[in-house]
Amino acid sequence: MGTPDPGFGLHHRVVDGSVILTFRGELDAWADQELAPRLAELLDRPGADVVVDLRQVTFLDAGGLRLLVRVKGLAAARQCSLRLVRCSPRVWRVLRITRLDRSFTVLDDMPAALDTPEDCEGNLNRPA
Repeated sequence: MGTPDPGFGLHHRVVDGSVILTFRGELDAWADQELAPRLAELLDRPGADVVVDLRQVTFLDAGGLRLLVRVKGLAAARQCSLRLVRCSPRVWRVLRITRLDRSFTVLDDMPAALDTPEDCEGNLNRPA
């Protein structure tokens, strides 16, 4: 039978001291609720460079925006630098319309030095 796909996921890894958070799927209220506790653990590295990769995000609503604002707050509280890797134009439009795109440092693509699957630390996909 198997476990149903929750529609969202979080993969994290550390590359050259940078914490890479790769979100996938639908970032909504459920994703915010399920991923928030894990994000607090992952961002418990004061002064780290944090890169949030949104390239695999397919949907973003108010809950997903809240999740991104939460990441921004956690990073600021720990004096971490934070950058977002731009997602699809359809999803990015939500950030642009709400003007949250202006609140983040935005990268058009993942820096080549950080775009490696090496040093993988884990995934978080929540079952229904």
